[in-house]
Amino acid sequence: MEDYQRVLIGRMVERIDLYDSDEIPLPKLAEDLRGLFEAADPRGLSIRDSFEDIWAELDAESELRTEPWAPPGLADDAHLREILRRLRTWIEWHGLAPSDP
Repeated sequence: MEDYQRVLIGRMVERIDLYDSDEIPLPKLAEDLRGLFEAADPRGLSIRDSFEDIWAELDAESELRTEPWAPPGLADDAHLREILRRLRTWIEWHGLAPSDP
């Protein structure tokens, strides 16, 4: 991956931090992470697949919390925390923090 791609992926941490501090809602986090990933446009199939797997879980948890069809109580806070932990790990592996050289 090119450095600019790693920087875009690294910026995902900033978005997660905003969610963690209640500055953006979960649907906005999911949307922003998707946008940064698409902007980075990594070509490696394993990179794309590994992100898609985690992001799909995040999107599903978001829907369980926001969609009228979702039964109350189905959203799982522990699962969401695990997804966010896995996303951070994925970002650390594939990204470059914006402050890094």
